[in-house]
Amino acid sequence: MCWKRRTGAIAATSALLMLLTACVSSAQPEPVATQGATVAPAQNGPTSAPAARIEPGTEVGSAVFAPRSGAQASGSFTIIASEDPGTYEIVTHDLTAPPGSVLTFLPYTIDASQPCADSGLRFSLGDIDSMGSEPHYLPPDLGQGDPTFFGSAVLTQFSEVDREQNDCGATVIAAAPITWTLSPRRPDLKVADSGATAGASGVVAVDGSGAAVSYTVARGDTLSNIADRFGISVDDIFYLNPTRLRGPQDPTAYTGEVLNLSVADR
Repeated sequence: MCWKRRTGAIAATSALLMLLTACVSSAQPEPVATQGATVAPAQNGPTSAPAARIEPGTEVGSAVFAPRSGAQASGSFTIIASEDPGTYEIVTHDLTAPPGSVLTFLPYTIDASQPCADSGLRFSLGDIDSMGSEPHYLPPDLGQGDPTFFGSAVLTQFSEVDREQNDCGATVIAAAPITWTLSPRRPDLKVADSGATAGASGVVAVDGSGAAVSYTVARGDTLSNIADRFGISVDDIFYLNPTRLRGPQDPTAYTGEVLNLSVADR
């Protein structure tokens, strides 16, 4: 199904409404950078070829909000391909919520019975009161042009009561699981472990078929050497790991960091 193309440059999206944050739980140990870890993607082979360009205006995802018990919130949205490859416009439909509510995308599934959504990587479009005035987009640097790692969207409000009683700064008033129809953007991406080498000597986890599904970074590893070990590029590592704590395109490998190697699990 296609939607009528909406005009407006990507630059028109207000930077104040597009906030990408990575929140780390205080209980989680701080990762330690390995030696010589900063690398350039150009040191590796070519990045896996992307899928064919999507026709602008094509719907690639949708969601319908279910309100939290007692909350006055409703509506839906669709996600459509923009003219700029890897960029997707969010089109809301009859979206209503209390003043000051914020629309946020999360990389996991959540329903309206869960009170909080203020931990983990998230992408916020800002106050919905201002969303009707200009187009809003999921930019291409989220997931290297493949936003399907987002599992749900929520409407949230700040609640002083929830903050004090539940240590919750963003109270969920409505939630919407996202249904994606976007085809894989790197269909030929395959990982093959060639064995431990200097700079890529960490532990590999495999599935029942023996395929590598994750890699734990060892001291002295670099992303470039890790990519070489598995026959992919550093950009492919970024693609497979869109929710890394310090940012999906952080060029540093951290001792103990677990890197996903499975397209299905990104």
